[in-house]
Amino acid sequence: MIGREDEVREFRQRVWAFQLILLLCFSVLIARLAYLQILKGSALRMFSESNRLKNEKLLPTRGIIFDRNGKVIVDNRAAFDVVALTQFLKNDPENMERLANTLNYNKEEMAKRLEKIGRVRSYVPLLLKSDVSKDIIAAVETANPIFEGIDIESIVQRRYPFKDLAAQLLGHISEVDARDLQQDSKKLIQSGDYIGRMGLERYYDSELRGVNGIGYVEVDSRGRRKKIEGAEKLFGFVAQTEPVPGNNLYLTLDVDLEVVAAEALKSRNFNGSVVAIDPRSGEVLALVNAPSFDPEKISAREINSKMWANLRDNKDRPLRNRAIQDIYPPGSTFKVFMAMAAMAEGKASRKTSHYCSGSMPFGNRRFSCWKAHGPTDFIKSIRESCDVFFYNIGISLGPDLIAKYARLFGLGQPTEIKMAGEQRGLIPDVQWKLDRFHESWHPGETLSISIGQGYVSATPIQLANAYAAIGNGGFLYKPYLVKKIENRSGEMIKEFHPELKRKIEIPQEVFDAVKEGLFQVANAPGGTAIVSGHSKKIPISGKTGTAQVRAFTDIMKKKCEAMPIKDRHHGWFVGYAPRENPEIAVAVIAEHACHGTAAAPIARAVIEAYFDKLQTPESLENTIPNPVEGTQLKTKLSSPPKEVEEIDGEGGDAGPIE
Repeated sequence: MIGREDEVREFRQRVWAFQLILLLCFSVLIARLAYLQILKGSALRMFSESNRLKNEKLLPTRGIIFDRNGKVIVDNRAAFDVVALTQFLKNDPENMERLANTLNYNKEEMAKRLEKIGRVRSYVPLLLKSDVSKDIIAAVETANPIFEGIDIESIVQRRYPFKDLAAQLLGHISEVDARDLQQDSKKLIQSGDYIGRMGLERYYDSELRGVNGIGYVEVDSRGRRKKIEGAEKLFGFVAQTEPVPGNNLYLTLDVDLEVVAAEALKSRNFNGSVVAIDPRSGEVLALVNAPSFDPEKISAREINSKMWANLRDNKDRPLRNRAIQDIYPPGSTFKVFMAMAAMAEGKASRKTSHYCSGSMPFGNRRFSCWKAHGPTDFIKSIRESCDVFFYNIGISLGPDLIAKYARLFGLGQPTEIKMAGEQRGLIPDVQWKLDRFHESWHPGETLSISIGQGYVSATPIQLANAYAAIGNGGFLYKPYLVKKIENRSGEMIKEFHPELKRKIEIPQEVFDAVKEGLFQVANAPGGTAIVSGHSKKIPISGKTGTAQVRAFTDIMKKKCEAMPIKDRHHGWFVGYAPRENPEIAVAVIAEHACHGTAAAPIARAVIEAYFDKLQTPESLENTIPNPVEGTQLKTKLSSPPKEVEEIDGEGGDAGPIE
């Protein structure tokens, strides 16, 4: 490098300068790291573990349900749960024993609760006891320094003020499970949400549920909730987006009628159903099922497994909405549709008469009637429920015409009421049997369906709606339960109006004749409901019926009341009031009550309660027609004839006497 010494010297100086700069940089970095790690390490560690926020879901308040008069029938109440924050919980045996005593648990129950600690993330509150009393709240709060990691969490609990009233109609709620989440293709629900499980709570769940909010809680780097020193609660929300409450439902239901109907069934110790409908609109005024249950007890955050098992496995099926889900043979209540078909098709008139000796020969068998009626005309056949008359009518019509007219009145098809699980019942015809059994129709089967037995079946709401259409002259409405939906501010979301399914085109004289027969059932001598269905307050028109549980030959061997309860026949009464321009139609099924006369007083109680509430004027006094002369007689019926006990002579075998 001779001759270039100056360049080499300059290069070496630059290298030394660069090395010096690097040394200074590393010295500053080491000094900074030493400062952060040694001098500020503890403070920064605390800051790192405390300076995070985690969002948590805030459940909305579920919408309120009102009856037609604005009475609250479902709302919400504040409730309190005892929870454990496992990250702060010290499983001290002495303290845990004291906590168990406070929560009214024995050692085994408390141990079972604490077993879940290992299966729950440390930052997730572990439920120890739900919906606790004020005494337990006070005891936990007082002993808060001792019960470290134990807190009281406020929740909103669904409340059903009328307990078991209309439980199957209203439904209940519960927390979503894995199956719900899997079936929710639109991702509208999340884990921890509460949804409707049956009835209106289920059908209108999207309206009632509301929208979740978001709350932010402080957590450490591991996601554990930060303990707030000196705070009243172990943890709290530092910020939140408020949830949107659910919308309110206003029903067509009248809770006062609901109470009357439920008590009328309960006081007579009957299982069954009562449905009341306004024939002018299709509004459901009452819908009762018995037995029932208290939906509040199975809408809680925690459900007693034994209680749920008892409800689920109970042979009396308290969870069942009999009004729309159970089908029964309609018995003699079906005869009015036979009568209308016969007149409309020219197969019978008011003057048509058949002689009833108590039975009728057909083929190589005899088909029974519940008594010998003698000469029986059209009106008398309805008033006294003569099976022989309708056997003859059925033969003249045949199964297909019978099916045509029954279906016109909505039988054998859903009413389209907006509730899940409605059954359609069955109105058979020749083609149905061929498709179902691959067999031709037998003539004897026509006699069975002529009196509402055999393959025929219907739900209580179908019969209530069908009789409403008879009372109003042929207007078949879709029954509905909700009048309007409003948000919490009272703004209208949706309003519901009567929806006419069809106008039944049958001559008015047909309606007049059948309505005359129905009126005489409860208001004229010989009527099957002259005592049980007659009202001194309002003229009731209707029809009794007996739905057989066992074959007719069993009836002939012994009285129904002598049979085991499970083998006794069901009793029907379906009717409306007043006689002209009816305002209410009621169907009652009293299971294992033996006779329709057992169901009639229940319908009468509901109808009278309806008009008592309206304070109907005394001008609606009974007008009783003379069944022979056809003239109008006014009477108080102070000493009515002895009530008959109708047993329809029909069965799956059409009630033959061998």
